[in-house]
Amino acid sequence: MSREAVQEYSPRRKPWVPKRRFASPTGAKEPCENAAQELSILNDSSAPSGLDLRRLLTHGLRRGRHSCAASWLLAKALLSKLPVLICFATLAVPLFAQSWRIADFQDAILIGEDGSAVVKERVNLVFIGQWHGIHRTIPLEYPGPRGANYTLCLDVTGVTDAAGQKLKYESKTSGGYRDLKIYIPDAVDTTRTVEIGYIVRNGIRYFEDHDEFYWNVTGNDWPVPIDHAEAHVYLPKAAAGRLRAQAFTGVYGSAQRDATSEINGADVAFETTNPLPMRGGMTIDIFIPKDILKEPGALTRFFWFLGSNPVVFLPFVTFGVMFGLWWYKGRDPDPGRSVAPMYEPPPGVSPAEAGTLIDDTIHPRDITSTIVDLAVRGYVKIEETVDTTLLIFHSKDYVFHSLKPATEWKGLAPHERVMMENIFAGGQETKLSSLKNRFYTAIPIIQQDIKAALKNKGMYLLDPDSANGYSVVAVLVIVTPFLIAQFTGYKQVFNSVVLLIACGIVSAIIWWLFARQMSAKTLQGGRTRVAVLGFQEFMNRVDADRLKRMPPDTFEKYLPYAMALGVEHHWAQAFAGIIQNPPSWYVSPNGMTGFNPVFFSSSMHNMASDMHQVFVSAPRSSSSGSGFGGGGGGGFSGGGFGGGGGSAF
Repeated sequence: MSREAVQEYSPRRKPWVPKRRFASPTGAKEPCENAAQELSILNDSSAPSGLDLRRLLTHGLRRGRHSCAASWLLAKALLSKLPVLICFATLAVPLFAQSWRIADFQDAILIGEDGSAVVKERVNLVFIGQWHGIHRTIPLEYPGPRGANYTLCLDVTGVTDAAGQKLKYESKTSGGYRDLKIYIPDAVDTTRTVEIGYIVRNGIRYFEDHDEFYWNVTGNDWPVPIDHAEAHVYLPKAAAGRLRAQAFTGVYGSAQRDATSEINGADVAFETTNPLPMRGGMTIDIFIPKDILKEPGALTRFFWFLGSNPVVFLPFVTFGVMFGLWWYKGRDPDPGRSVAPMYEPPPGVSPAEAGTLIDDTIHPRDITSTIVDLAVRGYVKIEETVDTTLLIFHSKDYVFHSLKPATEWKGLAPHERVMMENIFAGGQETKLSSLKNRFYTAIPIIQQDIKAALKNKGMYLLDPDSANGYSVVAVLVIVTPFLIAQFTGYKQVFNSVVLLIACGIVSAIIWWLFARQMSAKTLQGGRTRVAVLGFQEFMNRVDADRLKRMPPDTFEKYLPYAMALGVEHHWAQAFAGIIQNPPSWYVSPNGMTGFNPVFFSSSMHNMASDMHQVFVSAPRSSSSGSGFGGGGGGGFSGGGFGGGGGSAF
């Protein structure tokens, strides 16, 4: 076939008749023997009445014997069973009324210098019964290098019959395949030819020392046999005398070579030598020296990579969605002032609320600082105790004493009242250890009360809970397009596990960074936050001279704020040598002899750590559950690009 013939496809026709041999297993004619014995079986009145065709055939023909007596017995049996056979044949006709097969499958492929391939498929189909057409499916998604996905860029140019008349067809992409549903008119007890043309832009594999065209001609997904297959590949003339070729046949993975390959200059012809079985195909492999084909540039490869791996867009989509959401919903207004040292906390803001305003998150220290604040204000007295066992082991505990009756708790903030109610639910004294596996139920309520208090005070346009809701909705907006593409079969998004994990991690980081900034404060909330930061700055950098001029209770009064803001160590160091008397609301086993604010701050930090462990402790719940061959080397049927298969309808 000439190169020019590829565009006007007129494949070489050659009669092809499979070789069939019919011979006796023994290789010679067998005389009619043991006829008397076989006749006696038929005439034996004692023979069972269930003597049937299967018994006769088994008795007389099991090993290929075709005796005269057996023939006579078979004829008599058929006559006796004639009504049954007629009924069976009548019922069986619809079962075998429809069938089809592929009589011939021919490909003509023209490879350009840029590596693109123009493919013309000519499929001769034999229909028995009434049919409407065929499906031709071609794979588009393949494993790529380093765990990536590789998508074949395939454009269908047309579908015609043998006379060049256009055939109606529907093209769709589903499950990583291009599915062509081709309608064939008058496909009833006849032979029809379908010609399919398409262009493949990236069907060449490029290696360091050679290039390769590894192409599955027929595909291995046809549910019918293929009597004959051939392919003609035309390469640039510069390839003449430098090509190597091989072909593989059989089911997927087979290394059979029931096909010939012939190189004529820059043209290569392949042809099967035996019929291809159901799910069997022919794959061709051509070794192409370097400098024959022009490799695609880096930009072209990059766009192929993006088109093959849409999951790489996940971080960009995540950034776009989260940035837009933050810009319109999560931005704090400009407070109009900068952070400057403040010598007292904002009025009406508790230590827990001040700690929450800093980063829109309720930390454990925000909750434990509330206990110290209640003690400073005269509601609670804290007693540190030490139990000694065998004079060696020491166990530290804390006893909380309620100094005011419940009737005087009405002036407390909601989260403070919930804390008092849960600590002193059993009386006026409570050990910290007794709250283990019990107090954890109050934590969510305390957190909700702190957030609600800030919202009621007009600090938030979008409070942290609502911000979390927006962030969850953003996740759905981000992943929905990718899920739709995957599960509708339009694009295989999650084929590459390596890229999926990498892009998923990057996207999760981007989402988290924006989600933690999604809460939006009001102008008042923004200015209050600046004031809290200013007070934190003061506690970090306060000098002893200023502290000496401040009231004597300054240290313990603002200690809960220092604990909530995480600067209690700096706050205590500033008072070293200034404060001599311990606070009255804390009782130590050693009597607080030689009071030192630094040591006392360390004790408060340890107590806060112990309280957090007890507060969040919960009872444990039980659970139960249960390639390419270099240089034209290794290969197999079904390998390479192309392939697929089809069906009839």
